[in-house]
Amino acid sequence: MRVTKRLFTSVAPVALLALAITPAFAQSTGTAEVETVVVTGTKVKLSGMMTTLEVPKQRSVITQDFITTQPSGQTVFDTLNLVPGLNFTNSDPYGNSGGNIRMHGMDGNRISFTWDGMPLNDTGNYATYTNQVVDTEIIDRASVNQGTTDVDSPTASSTGGVINIRTAKPAENWGVLADTALGSFNYRRAFFRVDSGEIGPWGTRAFATYSYTMYDKFKGPGNLQKNQINADIYQGMGDLGWINLAAHFNRNRNDQYNGVTFLPVPASTAFYPTAGSNYAVYAPNVALDANGQYTGTDPNALGGFGLGYDEDPTCTRAAVAGAPDKDGCSSFYKVRVNPSDTGNIRMSSLWHLSSNLTFTFDTNFQYVLANGGGYTNVSETDTKLVGSTTGTVLTGAAKNNARVTPYTCLAGNGCDLNGDGDILDTVGEFTPNNTNTRRYGINAQLIYAVNDENTLQFAYVFDWGLHRQTGQWSTFDSVNGPADIFGGLRDSDHQVKNADGYALRQRDRKSYASLNQFSFNYEGRYLQDTLRVSVGVRLPFFERELHQYCYNQTTGYGYCTTAAPKTGTVQLANLATMGVYKFDTSKNYYTKPGDYNVSYSRTLPNAGISWLPLGPEHQFFTSYAQGISVPRTDNLYNGGTNGDASCQTALSAAEKTPSVLSACRFGTFATNVSPETTATYNFGYRFTGEWASASVTFWNTQYKNRIVSTYDPTQGISVDHNIGNVNMDGVDFEGTLSPIDNLDIYQSVSYLHSRVVDGPMAVIYTGTGKDDHVSIAGKEVVETPNWTEATRIQYRIYGFQFGLGGKYVSRRYGTDTNDYRVPDYFVANADVRYDLSELGWDKSYLKFNVTNLFDRNYFGNISTTRNCFTPYAGHVTVGCTSYPLLSVGSPRTFQIELRSVF
Repeated sequence: MRVTKRLFTSVAPVALLALAITPAFAQSTGTAEVETVVVTGTKVKLSGMMTTLEVPKQRSVITQDFITTQPSGQTVFDTLNLVPGLNFTNSDPYGNSGGNIRMHGMDGNRISFTWDGMPLNDTGNYATYTNQVVDTEIIDRASVNQGTTDVDSPTASSTGGVINIRTAKPAENWGVLADTALGSFNYRRAFFRVDSGEIGPWGTRAFATYSYTMYDKFKGPGNLQKNQINADIYQGMGDLGWINLAAHFNRNRNDQYNGVTFLPVPASTAFYPTAGSNYAVYAPNVALDANGQYTGTDPNALGGFGLGYDEDPTCTRAAVAGAPDKDGCSSFYKVRVNPSDTGNIRMSSLWHLSSNLTFTFDTNFQYVLANGGGYTNVSETDTKLVGSTTGTVLTGAAKNNARVTPYTCLAGNGCDLNGDGDILDTVGEFTPNNTNTRRYGINAQLIYAVNDENTLQFAYVFDWGLHRQTGQWSTFDSVNGPADIFGGLRDSDHQVKNADGYALRQRDRKSYASLNQFSFNYEGRYLQDTLRVSVGVRLPFFERELHQYCYNQTTGYGYCTTAAPKTGTVQLANLATMGVYKFDTSKNYYTKPGDYNVSYSRTLPNAGISWLPLGPEHQFFTSYAQGISVPRTDNLYNGGTNGDASCQTALSAAEKTPSVLSACRFGTFATNVSPETTATYNFGYRFTGEWASASVTFWNTQYKNRIVSTYDPTQGISVDHNIGNVNMDGVDFEGTLSPIDNLDIYQSVSYLHSRVVDGPMAVIYTGTGKDDHVSIAGKEVVETPNWTEATRIQYRIYGFQFGLGGKYVSRRYGTDTNDYRVPDYFVANADVRYDLSELGWDKSYLKFNVTNLFDRNYFGNISTTRNCFTPYAGHVTVGCTSYPLLSVGSPRTFQIELRSVF
């Protein structure tokens, strides 16, 4: 069997018998093996922040050595925030609330996230949930491919690149590791790991871990809790190969932070500022005069940076006849929750079939049950509560005097929801949108080493997911909240039922998302190993099978009812012939339940060249890769008309005739959205020396058919469509410097310039009865900073390790029209660790961390659900019912941690 050369350095003393370090940093077992075969050596820095690489593409890697310097329990995405090209904004100081990812101008839904080769992006909206990731104590390393993918990437959305984490293998010797941590906001965390060491006749190794985390929100009522279990069994088989089986379960119970509405700074006394001149200020949108100036007395509004503005700690359910719940309860923190149960079982293996032929096989199963909370006020005489029942419809005094048995219904009229014996009220209910996913995946590869200079890789990827989305309502009380955090999905005793006995819900749909992908890659070495070539192609085939079980307002929001649509007029009959229906006197139109299948495919080349003319210390590289992001499964339920102006006019006209509507297509599903594609070019240089390393990469991404959601005021919905082309380019620098022993300095700097080439965007109502479309051509991509910079200085002396670093983020636009922007900020962090081996306690330490060292006020996440603001005086933006929501960055936070290894 061919022996791969490796270059080893010592590992950090805190590692729990880490495995020998190899040069494989790829996402799957197969690609990792290819990189092990074709790379002659690597060096892992003790700082764990910049690893020498020889792949002909831009990639940054962090290892456990750096991860251990960060706060206990923090998400690995925050730890990766220092690498170039990536910007992560955390929603709280410890990461349990999730956060927002941007990489080379792409949001997290357009970035592939894999764990040991297993894709973790949501099958419905491709989102990455950064709070549901494995505990960092068992992460061996994490890598970032900025803008490009590996040839076998198992993803439906990877136009922004790939983030991959690899877990450590079980240790060879028996051992126990315990991490305990305390911190600000009543933070408590415990992590335990037990390694079996080599046991049994075949030297089997295994570990099991458990962690518990709980802390209070830094603003507003509520807390965040996490329980996580991991297990891993590794069996080496000598020259034949190895097999690894792992399992994971994560349980989050999080109370949400309220996203705060902030006004921009007016350029003058006029309410409408000059486009591009307005910055967000640290004041929530409350008690404002006609000019947008704050006139209230809330001490938390201005000087308090909005820290006191959050969900309500209490809720009063007492109702006045005909009125909604007192205080509404819509901001009651116990209905503003984000619970999740996630788990997976994954297996990876490598088999040497001959001296030059290797087979790898990875497979996995995933389970997800989660929601984002919710609250809805419903009238006790709502059509959905009446259902299909009939009876004399009561009005006036007869309705006011009607009495029913508490919590029962009156046929043809409605139901008593709050138990007061009448049907006169509007009552709030807990209405979460639950998502339940079951997902299976396979990644199988053959790697053929033709000789020492040429390697071939063949891969097949299969990814299949059942995405079940329901929204069963349930009752709740003002003290304890809902009886079950997943509403009526599992708690039939508290479901809200109509007069037919039908459990009310706001959505009910089932999706099957599948990927069959074939790929090929060639790795060659020429000119005495000074020229290295990588050429590959990815052939993905995507299929989406969609089942909508409710009527649909073409926004993805279902109208689930047993009631029949309204009939009786020529207008309604004409609409019905086109598949459009109404249920009440509102202007909302609905399409009927239905099924739909859609498929996509694309040939995606991937190539790279690295040149080492001056020896292994100097490497020039260039790469080219195409990426794809197919329409999100969830968004395919956003139907509507074919977009023709006459169809929209026909819907809003007083009279509608078949002759007008015959050319219109109305549907439950979006059928006219093309996949997004990218072509990314990289050119870079890497230097590797004894005391310094550096990498600089110039890149350009050409984006076609970008998909956005635009509000249509005629239909009253948001519909996906392609806006055209977007160009992004920039430069990333990353370097380490060790001028003296025990001193490491890391620096990264990124510049990004983005511009929308073409495409109309926001619909503007001018007040003259005409709808205008405002072009966003020439605008920058929303929520993307032009400049980011990160620094870390680390020094070791007498058993102590001191770390100081920070991240600078330049201003970002909060809207696609670029009329609202968020100021720049710099956040500093520090850590001090004392190695207890100095006192005879090997591999153990005491660590102190502080984040946001200078207690800087800043904005983290920007909500881009609203794509427009008020662009200029005299115009009202239709569909933009509020200013963008901003997340307030967490304040200064302290943590102390004790790691004990036995």
